[in-house]
Amino acid sequence: MATAFSSLKGRLLALLLFALILFLLPLAWLSVREATQAASEDLRRALFTRLYLLKEEAPGEEALLLELFRLAQLFGGGVGFWVQGERVQFTQVEAWPLPPGLEAALAEGRPYQGVWRGALYVVLPWEGGGFGLAVPLEGVSALGQRLWLLYATWGGGLLLLVFLGSAWAFAWALRPLERLERALRERAPGELAPLPDPGLAELRPVVAALNALLERVAGLLRELAEKEAMARRFARHASHELRTPLTALKGYLEVLRRRPEPKALEGALREVGRLEGRLAGLLRLSQLDAASLNPRPLDLKAFLAERGVAVEGEGVVLADAELLALAVENVLENARRHGRLPVRARLEREGGGVWLWLVDSGPGFPPELLPRVLEPFVHGGQGTGLGLALVAGVARAHGGKAVAENRGGAAVGLYLPLASLKVSPGAPFGEEG
Repeated sequence: MATAFSSLKGRLLALLLFALILFLLPLAWLSVREATQAASEDLRRALFTRLYLLKEEAPGEEALLLELFRLAQLFGGGVGFWVQGERVQFTQVEAWPLPPGLEAALAEGRPYQGVWRGALYVVLPWEGGGFGLAVPLEGVSALGQRLWLLYATWGGGLLLLVFLGSAWAFAWALRPLERLERALRERAPGELAPLPDPGLAELRPVVAALNALLERVAGLLRELAEKEAMARRFARHASHELRTPLTALKGYLEVLRRRPEPKALEGALREVGRLEGRLAGLLRLSQLDAASLNPRPLDLKAFLAERGVAVEGEGVVLADAELLALAVENVLENARRHGRLPVRARLEREGGGVWLWLVDSGPGFPPELLPRVLEPFVHGGQGTGLGLALVAGVARAHGGKAVAENRGGAAVGLYLPLASLKVSPGAPFGEEG
């Protein structure tokens, strides 16, 4: 169930509100306490000052009580009193209770101050006794209440304004996220163009990752399209290459059905052999993509020398010797049929792998066939057209690639990487099959 906290904006606003409350409440409590204490201290100092001035004037008993009455009214309606031994006179008819410790302080000749029963008592010693004022602290308490009310009204309004302003600021700050979400939502399913710069540093890594993902998806779709096109071409070529010997075989069988004819029998056997060769090549080609490699360190110079191929250069790769032998034999067979022996080999180190170039002594590939000689069923009129396609399949099975060029003869290059043994099925047939 979706809640306000399921969105980033809701969480940020909740955190902001919590932070504001966490900041303002202690601040309000401290300010009210400090204001109350300051008001109480100011009241105490004012009372002591007035009482000291009154003591310096040394008035008589009646004048003293009258002045204490006036001061009590001035400072909030308290009561003044004069203590002489056990005798206590108040400025009003009703007697006020005196705090414990007051008489002991006066007996020692010390002034007394303290809060007792909600009133502030300030007393100065005088003529064997003392006089002072008891002022209720209701005004000081009311100050705290007024401050709390002020915080609850004006402070609450200010908090609301800050919260609303911050909500607008958060909405403005999160607009790039909303634009990115809208751009993704409004995209057509097949649109894989890179996303524009979001204009926010924190979003750039996300957009870069999305663009990298889109690029990989586009690459996969292109590869799938190429594979689909290749499969259609393969099916079309295979049907054509198989239909030709089947048609010829059918003709020979028709002749043999009418009468025994040695030449027709030889022709039928020849076409059966062609069919068998094509089917064996197709089967081998299909098995390469799913072949399980048995790689081991292989010295290419010694490996090729065993097959009578002169080698220039050196190189050691991790390869399946059986599959690599199949590729080399197909290149040699192609040279015997369409080019000229001997075949020379050259090893070239590049990056993390080795190029194995096999070059025959013939005139080279026909220019019109060169771009497609590594595709299945491409030939110059003889053979099955699967030999060099098998070479490209062996290269792909090792995680490498194959290319065809004319280098003073028909040249086929196999790149065998040293580091990656990952089988790479389905690298597209072509010049770099």
